[in-house]
Amino acid sequence: MTKGPPRTATVPAHIDPKKLPTGVWWDKSGTGKWMLKYKDSDTGKWRSKRFCGPKASLSEIWQAYEAQKAPLAMTFSTLSRDFQETPIWRKLAISTKRDYLDCHTQICGTKGTTGTLGELPISRWTIGLVRKYRDKRGETSESRANKELAYIKRIFSWAYEYEKIKTNPTKGVTKLSIKPRQHYAEDRDYEFMLQIARESNYWYVWPAMEIAYLCRMRLSEVLDLTDANVLPEGLLIKRRKGSRDNITEWNSRLRSAWDFAVATRNRILSERKQPHPIRAEDRHIIISERTGDKIVVDSLKTAIGRVTVATKLAAEEKGINWVPFTFHDLKRKGVSDTTGNKLDASGHRTASMMNVYDVKLKTVKPSND
Repeated sequence: MTKGPPRTATVPAHIDPKKLPTGVWWDKSGTGKWMLKYKDSDTGKWRSKRFCGPKASLSEIWQAYEAQKAPLAMTFSTLSRDFQETPIWRKLAISTKRDYLDCHTQICGTKGTTGTLGELPISRWTIGLVRKYRDKRGETSESRANKELAYIKRIFSWAYEYEKIKTNPTKGVTKLSIKPRQHYAEDRDYEFMLQIARESNYWYVWPAMEIAYLCRMRLSEVLDLTDANVLPEGLLIKRRKGSRDNITEWNSRLRSAWDFAVATRNRILSERKQPHPIRAEDRHIIISERTGDKIVVDSLKTAIGRVTVATKLAAEEKGINWVPFTFHDLKRKGVSDTTGNKLDASGHRTASMMNVYDVKLKTVKPSND
């Protein structure tokens, strides 16, 4: 008979530890919970799971124990949640964690032939199942299908490396091929939305748009900007995703957007009687009027979405044929509008990446001219 966990730990006063079922133990963390130790049928390893709350009576513990005596199979949901308790997870960026949690919810909630994929035993996950999920999800959104496939791959690769599973069912399953977005935001469309942004309640949208366009930046890179990025000759651009950092020289438009953001930041902190951080790298230029803290990506995305809707309505009222564009299209527009060395200006390391962002039609001379 398998020996259960030691019962020397303090347990709730209304429970006699000597009368607990084998394999049941008290976890005093948080508000406390009753845990059940069991052998995973897929891996052969011992695991524990919560199965009763702190107020459960002895009879309720026995009832729950009897209901769960059958071997408990490891599922994608439990494996995913185990990954989310690791040091690897804790080191991930907040935005990455948020996206992974969205992937977890979507994958686990997808219905299969015998229930949801989240509760499907790991032993029943095959290359065919992963491929089928990718293809089916791709019918709704190819980009989300690829992101969720990447999460599935990460979970199974981690589990295989740490010997939680014997085989990796994601090997050989590749991402869907997606044609890169090639939209170029025309000047008239950009200027119209910029004006609506200036008139909106979201003070930070228009300077963020201008800085992103003029410096060819991603949304997250704009939000990273602090006083430490200011140089006499221009703005130091710290790029993500392996792109090269560079300096964008000042011009009147960039200086105007920057000065407006800094002045508004200073006003907000002054009105809140909130001191400026001592270090320049801690003084973000785009902050929340409500909290005085750096604005997060989701908040800026929400504001941009509302300004986009307002722009569309304004265009309809004025009979203007306005073509919507995304915030990331501003980097694409910035690269396309750049004269001279576009590779250095964009921070990209390869010419192939330039093909994704340099989308403006070229004007060329006729032959023999």
